[in-house]
Amino acid sequence: MTKKKMIQFDFSKSGIPEGKLKPEPFPLANEGWRDLPFDKEGVATIKEVAKKFSEKFENLIVLGIGGSSQGLKALAQVLLPPKIKSRLWIQESPDPKSVAALLETFDLSKTCLNVISKSGNTIETTTLFEHFAPKFDKVQMVVTTEEGDGKLYAAVREKKLTHLPIPKNVGGRFSVFSAVGLFPLAFLGVDIDSLLEGARKALSNPENAHKNGLLHYLLNKDHGKTISVMMPYSDCLYDFGRWYAQLWGESLGKEGKGQTPLVALGPQDQHSLAQLFLDGPKDKVVTIMTVKTHAKDPLGQLLLREASATAQALHEKKCPCVSIHLDDLSPQTLGELLMSYQIQTAFTGHLMGINPYDQPAVELIKRRI
Repeated sequence: MTKKKMIQFDFSKSGIPEGKLKPEPFPLANEGWRDLPFDKEGVATIKEVAKKFSEKFENLIVLGIGGSSQGLKALAQVLLPPKIKSRLWIQESPDPKSVAALLETFDLSKTCLNVISKSGNTIETTTLFEHFAPKFDKVQMVVTTEEGDGKLYAAVREKKLTHLPIPKNVGGRFSVFSAVGLFPLAFLGVDIDSLLEGARKALSNPENAHKNGLLHYLLNKDHGKTISVMMPYSDCLYDFGRWYAQLWGESLGKEGKGQTPLVALGPQDQHSLAQLFLDGPKDKVVTIMTVKTHAKDPLGQLLLREASATAQALHEKKCPCVSIHLDDLSPQTLGELLMSYQIQTAFTGHLMGINPYDQPAVELIKRRI
């Protein structure tokens, strides 16, 4: 029996004939992010630690930035009910005002502190950790980082803190299916098994991810589409757009190449950015994302009509448009969605002839701090 597709891609308004969207086989490298959904032992450890800490503590503060926060934020915005989400605070920046607001919001005695950094040396995160650590007992802290010579792993050894590893062959922005994303979600009761099931589904059926990557590559290389717009028609998918922006921009923006990712939100940005998309420079490809279960609600029905109208208008104005339809907003569908975009990004990097896993130019900033 053929498995029901949770995500449907529609390339009919993309401006590229379907016959040209036939990707060549993608040579697999040693990319650890592909293995994460199959790591039964690692997932079992994450669940065990999450159970232990969630039984003792009510709230969760996550210190992390970039790849250590964006994927978690994307999933938390969709999967956590408001009452549960109110128990989570993700602190990315050392902004004194937001740090003060955090300290006024949570009873720290009832709170677990999860510090996340792939390298263990991310300056914003290590600075926040130094600020927060004295306010917590070591039994309240979980450190998610790779083993090595990073500051956070040194703190794990020195203070005997609970440690969840990030595999060395998994880059930060490809780490959402590691303890980076899974521990906080499991702590807050999300079904991470279903999430990983969706990720495995995407890996076993990567054709549409490859097609979407090829499409964006051809539109950029041959048609001057230098901006990739992600426009979901669901408020809770906005942080997914932010995650996509980091993944696409930081992975592919190298050697004078790449597309600038831009996040829009429907229908709000029909009343602002849509004018630019429709009547401004013809340098964009727009992805319209909808949720099929919205059709069950009269309000959601309006959203779907507006998304369809926007896609049609873009097509009439000869602006390439890809429509992606999610069956629902379940953990399985979200797992498939995020993994599909990781596959798409890696494949597009292969087509471009660049390494999608480093960020050499960002190091210029780090060396100057």
